[in-house]
Amino acid sequence: DGALVCGPVNHPHLHEETMFREELMVVSGPGGLPLDGILARPGLKILVLRASCSYRQRLEEILARRGIAGVRRLEFGTIEAIIGCCAAGIGVTLLPKSVVGKAYRGHAVAIHPLPADEAWVETQFIRHRDGAVTSALRAFLALIHAQGFAQAAE
Repeated sequence: DGALVCGPVNHPHLHEETMFREELMVVSGPGGLPLDGILARPGLKILVLRASCSYRQRLEEILARRGIAGVRRLEFGTIEAIIGCCAAGIGVTLLPKSVVGKAYRGHAVAIHPLPADEAWVETQFIRHRDGAVTSALRAFLALIHAQGFAQAAE
């Protein structure tokens, strides 16, 4: 019936609705370096999911805007593996602050805020504009709204 995706999508055949906003953070191993120092290290490695991952694409865009090229990409199958490798000091990643919270509170990783124009991402629910809105879809969207996820911003 639809999908939750990183937005915006802006496609004429799709109806999209913002479900929530999340703040993205660069995640690294514990330590005292500021973000610019971490990103300027020689041999920087980024820890990412597959090529179609929106967080990976966003991280690559952030690095490109800072003139950082030729970084080595290490691909993983799970976010938990990525966070574990960040904690071990292997490289950096970009994830929503809410996903990294427990590891950060346990001092396993460091998080680095981004400027507001790079930090915020919207999760959209998309569906075909002419598709039927089934009772199951209505119930699903109502549940998201009732739980306070829709349009939540921190």
